Amino acid sequence: METESHEVIYERGATQDSAETQEENKALLKEINQLCKRQDRRKPEVIFLLGGAGVGKSAMVNTLGKVIRGKYYPKAKTGSGNAKSKTLTLQWYAHCGVEDFELQPGVLVNFSVLPNVLDAPGNDNPNANELREILEMVFEGCIPVGTSFDYLRAALKRVKASGSELSFTSSEELKVTKVVFVVSCTKDFPMQMVECLNEVLNSYDDKTGRQKYNIDVLVVITKYDLVDGQERFRTDRRQEQITKEEYLEFKNKVAKNFSIEGAMQDNCIEWVSYVDGYSEDNPFIDNIALKFLRQIMRPDRSKHKMENDPSSIAVPSRHEVEQRQMSGKELTEDNHLYKQYILIGLVFACALIAGTYKLVSKPASK
Repeated sequence: METESHEVIYERGATQDSAETQEENKALLKEINQLCKRQDRRKPEVIFLLGGAGVGKSAMVNTLGKVIRGKYYPKAKTGSGNAKSKTLTLQWYAHCGVEDFELQPGVLVNFSVLPNVLDAPGNDNPNANELREILEMVFEGCIPVGTSFDYLRAALKRVKASGSELSFTSSEELKVTKVVFVVSCTKDFPMQMVECLNEVLNSYDDKTGRQKYNIDVLVVITKYDLVDGQERFRTDRRQEQITKEEYLEFKNKVAKNFSIEGAMQDNCIEWVSYVDGYSEDNPFIDNIALKFLRQIMRPDRSKHKMENDPSSIAVPSRHEVEQRQMSGKELTEDNHLYKQYILIGLVFACALIAGTYKLVSKPASK
C-alpha cells in the first residue's frame, strides 16, 4: 500500500552505538519470546492499521516480518512516496505475515501468538459517516478478508438509498483488539479521521452504558528518517525533509488530539521502515520494530472486557422507556379515578352521618 521512498538509504556503520543496539535487539527478541510463552497469552492480538494513503502502513507490515524472520521478504504491496494506495482490499497478515518455516532457529518458540495484522486501503478524504460505519464493521469482525473497499463504499450507498441494512457475519477471529493509527510526519495531520475514530471508540451500549469497543490505540509516526538531523538514517530526499521544529509541532498535534500528553513514550512510536531496494540490515530500524512488538504484546496494554458484570448499569432501551412511560400514565390515571371514588364516598358518608344526627336529635312528638 504505502511506503517510504526507494531513495532512502540507511547507515550501517559498525560503530559502538550500533553494536550496543544489536545487543539490545537480542535482548528484545528474548523478551518477546517470553511474552509469547505467557500462559495468559492464548490467542494473538488483532491489530488494525488505520491511516491515510502513502503513510507507510504496508511498509510497516514488511518491516515487522523482517525483524521476526531475520531477512527482508516483502509480502505487502507498497507504493512509492506519495503514490496512490496499492492496497485495495482488506488484507490479513497472520502472525505479522510470518510462517513457521521462515523463523530464525530457536528465536521464537510460540510464534503462533504473534499479532495478526489487518491492513486496509488508505483514504485521505473519507466521508465521515461512511468511515464510521466501516470502522464499526471492521472492529466487529464483520468484513471478510479480501473485501474491496470500493465495493464496500458502493454497497453502503446502495443500502442507504434503499433504506435497508448491509449484513455481514461477525467473525471472532477478525475482531479488532488494537488500533495502530499510522501518520506520516511529512503529510497533513488527518484530523477528520481521528475524530471519526474517537467517535466510534467512545460509543456505548444502550443497555449497559459501557463502551461498545474494548480497543486500545497506539500511534505510529512514520518517515521519521526525514526529520532533519537524524544521523542514523541518511537520506537523499533533501526536498522532502522537515525541520526539527516542524516535527515537534506535528508531534505535539498528535499528543493533543490523542490525549496522550505526558504519555507519548508509552503510546507513540517514531518509525522508519525497510523498503524494496534498500533493505540491508540496520540495527536501528530493527530496534524500532522490536520495541513496537514488545509494546503491542505487553499484558498491561490489554483491555479486558467484563462480561456479565453485576455492577453494570442497566440502562433501559427506548422501547422499555416508552413502555414504562405508558404504564406510569395508566397508573396516574387509575390513581386519579381512585381518589375521585374516595371523595364521593366521603361526601356520602358525611351526608349520612348528618342525616342520622338530625333524626336522633329531633325532639319526640307529644
